[in-house]
Amino acid sequence: METAAVYARKSKASDKGESTENQISRGAALCKLRGWNHVVYEDYDYSGKTLERPAFERMMQDAKDGKIKYIICYKLDRISRSVSDFSGLITELNELDVGFVSIKENFDTSTPMGRAMMMITAVFAQLERETIVERVKDNMVDRFKSGKWNGGVVPFGYEADRKSIIVNGKTKNVTDLIPNEKECAIIKQLFDWYVKDDLSMRKIAHTANSSEYGFTTRAGVGWSPTKASRIIKNALYCIADKDAYDYFKNHTKMQIVSDEKDFTGEYGLMFYNRRKPHKKSTRVRSEDEWYVGIGSHKGVVPGEIYAKAQLKLKRNISTAPRSSQSTRSPLSGLVRCDKCGHAMALVASPKANDISKGYFLYFKCRVRNDRSEELCDNEVSMRADYLEELIVNHIKQLYNDEHYINELLDNSAQEVDDKRIPLMARQNKIDSEIKTTEREMDNLVTALTKGTLPEFLIKKKYKELEDKKNSLLHELNKIQYELQTNSIESINIETARYHLKQFTTLYEFLDIEEKKKLLKSIVREINIYNGVVELTLYFSATSYTSSSDLVSHAHGLRANIKFTEAG
Repeated sequence: METAAVYARKSKASDKGESTENQISRGAALCKLRGWNHVVYEDYDYSGKTLERPAFERMMQDAKDGKIKYIICYKLDRISRSVSDFSGLITELNELDVGFVSIKENFDTSTPMGRAMMMITAVFAQLERETIVERVKDNMVDRFKSGKWNGGVVPFGYEADRKSIIVNGKTKNVTDLIPNEKECAIIKQLFDWYVKDDLSMRKIAHTANSSEYGFTTRAGVGWSPTKASRIIKNALYCIADKDAYDYFKNHTKMQIVSDEKDFTGEYGLMFYNRRKPHKKSTRVRSEDEWYVGIGSHKGVVPGEIYAKAQLKLKRNISTAPRSSQSTRSPLSGLVRCDKCGHAMALVASPKANDISKGYFLYFKCRVRNDRSEELCDNEVSMRADYLEELIVNHIKQLYNDEHYINELLDNSAQEVDDKRIPLMARQNKIDSEIKTTEREMDNLVTALTKGTLPEFLIKKKYKELEDKKNSLLHELNKIQYELQTNSIESINIETARYHLKQFTTLYEFLDIEEKKKLLKSIVREINIYNGVVELTLYFSATSYTSSSDLVSHAHGLRANIKFTEAG
């Protein structure tokens, strides 16, 4: 019996449009009628503007693997609203010899007319989407030019005053930004520290978090250099005066949408069109595409102060050490502070007063380094090259430690057996529950096609069973993963030796990115506190602590090597 994929998609949770439950039930009923097995692929809260959707991608992979012979959807725009994407999809399905059926439009790719009509329908679906996008964009531009807040998270320093107004007989919702005096005072202080006191972003964060000031963000947490930088860069806080106009005209490529005469110092500024959609996220546009204009809110800092801050930012960017000198280490992302649990930052420090001689790299607690020394007392400042030497030398020594490898395997075998038996029992029980649930779902599809039960009742029950099945499948996947990763057959002396030998023979010949990948395949994490280095490695399914400490005589570092389960 051939298998069909029933695909359903809904952009967001709302009462509008066809529900995914209804789409699935109609597709399943069609499969029942044609004598096909079916597999459901459902993308909920995903837009049709792109094919990059998890269930859709899974379905296409199954089509390539020959697991399905047909793809069924309720309506064409459930698959895609892009003509180019849709055209490419149909071509790919034809090459895979996979049929495509749209229930609503009654199209079938088995005929030339069906293919032509689908392409025409797809054109109109894309036109509809692009018209909506343009209408929304035009509306936002008009609101921006009028100085209205376009929505989103209310920025620090302001509160939202939402109200409804009548325009041309229609009710519109508008939001005004009202200054929060306490938060605005913090913003002014941040600018003063940066411009007048010439502090770095890191020093600003330290000072703001100190017991003397105790500033917190709206979420009630301390300041970081990144958060302080976002405040300093945001034109929302700049008062729209003559100095502000001169700065944006002479030092940026942005398009100023307000007249020069309106820069009277009464209101603040706003950015628009800074970011563009990219896949599931966004990217920053080129500066010449940005708009800056006068808002309807009060600014916080004078244009002169804001301009000086931006010019200082640009100078610092041009003189900052490049990543190839100061931010690269094969251990980056693996080192954590054992006191507070946060990642340790890789910090560059000049080798001498003359920065042309280069930089040393140090691992320091990110919380202590970026926020405040009062938040973590881990004073360790460890040279990255010394730490790398310590870790690499220890891993190489393990290759010749026959006693360690044998003890590792003995402990692993016992722990795997203790875990494996109850997992297998639970796996068998879930398999049985899934089969029972699928039989109940098939019975509901039969009832739908025969009309023996009310449709709304069938859909409700079908959804309950589908949720139950998905939950069971999720639990089953977790159990199967545990069984695979804890399989004693996969843990043997040759496997352990292979990983260590690869490391021993290859490491010194790799570039930094390749070293990083190899280390991450062996090292789970490195914890540091008070000069003690705790190393946790993979390829072990047990907990084992070495009986001796490794001492780096060259640099006076001590490592307490600990092996724990890779969870």
